[in-house]
Amino acid sequence: MTNDDKTTIIMKTRYMQRMTLAGAIALTAGINTGCSSLFGQEGYFRDRGHDYLRADVIEPMKVPEGVESRSVEQLYVIPSEENIDLAITDEFEVPRPQPLSGNAFADKVKIQKLGQKRWILVSTEPSDVWPKVRNFLARNRLEVVFTDATNGIIETGWLQFKDDQERKDKYRIQIEQGVQPDNTEIHVLHMNVDRDIPGRGQVNWPAQSISAEREAWMLDELAATLATDVTGQATSLLAQTIGVEDKVKLTRDDGEPILNLDLDYTRAWATVGHAVQQQGFTLWEQDSDIGVYYVAYQSVGEEDEEEKDEEPGFFSSLFGSDEPEQVATSPYSLQQVLAHLQLDDTPANRAIFASISSDKSEPLQNVPGYLVVVRGLEDNIEIRIRDGYARPLDTRKAKELLNVIRRNLI
Repeated sequence: MTNDDKTTIIMKTRYMQRMTLAGAIALTAGINTGCSSLFGQEGYFRDRGHDYLRADVIEPMKVPEGVESRSVEQLYVIPSEENIDLAITDEFEVPRPQPLSGNAFADKVKIQKLGQKRWILVSTEPSDVWPKVRNFLARNRLEVVFTDATNGIIETGWLQFKDDQERKDKYRIQIEQGVQPDNTEIHVLHMNVDRDIPGRGQVNWPAQSISAEREAWMLDELAATLATDVTGQATSLLAQTIGVEDKVKLTRDDGEPILNLDLDYTRAWATVGHAVQQQGFTLWEQDSDIGVYYVAYQSVGEEDEEEKDEEPGFFSSLFGSDEPEQVATSPYSLQQVLAHLQLDDTPANRAIFASISSDKSEPLQNVPGYLVVVRGLEDNIEIRIRDGYARPLDTRKAKELLNVIRRNLI
């Protein structure tokens, strides 16, 4: 190759490099120009956040003649005051946060006991419990001969226990709404008869189980199964009517707040007795014959203030104190308090305290505490709270104390 040829090749190479560089510069310029046209103030994807400032005001829409116009109204209208729990009769004050019930963090399934009664308490709705109980009976091959999903009743067929060949047994399972919201109670009733008695036809169920041991066996087995059941059974549509009505309601009787309990009297008396020993209440005395609890109450806020005023020193916090904790007491017995009630002569008071004979002319001095009065017939129990003289409390105070009792019912 001659020198002229080499020179020609070098010149062509340099020419091509210059052309490539010029093309790259032109391409870059075109991209930059394109970006500005896409994203700039005049570009397609410009910021339109302030366009509303330049918008024109148009006249309101007019409807044709003969057509009635309707103004825009609230979608969620504030209802009128109908709920007794929310009624405000005095100057409103923001209430303190209420303490959580002692049952708030309890296990989802547990066996509850009051006196001689035992039942299963499940922290869910009855419509969720119904299919789980049916599944328990099916898995254990317990024949079901009668169901009433509306009232939450399941009856088994006749069973034969291996350790008792002379008699046959039968169970009735009652699923119902609990006294607290979103709780379910499962009650078990057991009966047995001689093996030779025909097993068909109507069954006359006893008021309480014939065998407490047989009842306890079914309760324990059913509770254990429900506690470990993670299969996520579907909610029963048929059983959604169980527990439609609350068992506990806060209402009024001639302006006085009261609690209405849809329970039998024995259960109501026992559960109120449990409630007045929880969450600030102290039970001093009780009289089941006349249906009165004599109690004291100290709110959580009052306890906190006393603790601040009586804060122990450094050394006492290290070594503690030998002095026992002081519990508030009353200088009067319940019988003394009831014998000196200061009651207005009204039909309501005469009916509520008909069984109590008191001397109004000799009042006791500074009677502390409260009287929790339990009255009513089966499945219609009324709970009132009065001061130490059995006089009605301020409406707000009565509702506050009744709500504390309500949260601690079991």
